[in-house]
Amino acid sequence: MIFHEVLTTERVPFRYRVAGLGSRTLAWLIDFALILVLWAAGALFSLPLELGREGLGAALMMVWIFAVYWGYFLLFEWLWNGQTLGKRALGIRVIRWKGAALTFYNSAVRNIVRFVDALPGLYAVGFAVAACNRENRRLGDFAADTLVVHVEQRATPIRTLVDGRTAADKARIGLWRQRLASLEREQKQTLLDLCLRRDQLRVAERTRLFRSAAQYFESRLELTPEEYESDEKFVLQLAAVLSEQGPQEEAPRPRRT
Repeated sequence: MIFHEVLTTERVPFRYRVAGLGSRTLAWLIDFALILVLWAAGALFSLPLELGREGLGAALMMVWIFAVYWGYFLLFEWLWNGQTLGKRALGIRVIRWKGAALTFYNSAVRNIVRFVDALPGLYAVGFAVAACNRENRRLGDFAADTLVVHVEQRATPIRTLVDGRTAADKARIGLWRQRLASLEREQKQTLLDLCLRRDQLRVAERTRLFRSAAQYFESRLELTPEEYESDEKFVLQLAAVLSEQGPQEEAPRPRRT
């Protein structure tokens, strides 16, 4: 099992589980089967046109084949958070090397280079290149600076970033736990969801949301971060305390991502 670690601008490390060749191949087979269905639908539509005017249906079919093959991967990965239907079925997605969400440029580059990866047939070049590097990246991934990773289907517990606690730390955490208990269930759920889904946000959006959350807890609960502690790390620590509630307390269950 291979992991890729990303350090955010707030100095918070995130780990992604790299997708293997098996899951990527199965995802591609599902996608290709769907592409064949779309091609078949195009053939049924163009057949009457070909019978009515020779050459018209064939020309439209060629355009349709090209548009579906290139547009399917490009648009799905760009608009659907780095996933095609096949990738979603296998629980994997494409991200940028530094952990940010895929852009149109990244999706376009990796799918243009797909033509080279597919040579001389059945993605032989892409498979060979992916098998020779630790993160299983094909040429398109190298060109677009992308990586295919697993999407966590179940939310994992948020662990505190500081394992060794001093007496002062324990007192501080006790105060946090006491004041966090005054939050409503929906507020607790929102806090956990923000932290659990942070890797799905763009950097600018994540920075803004964590800043707003930190300001809210400072003004509402009078909880202050340590000196030089980033907003994201502060909020993650609060979420860690919230997720460590004892058996007598009712903690909200993290929603599935």
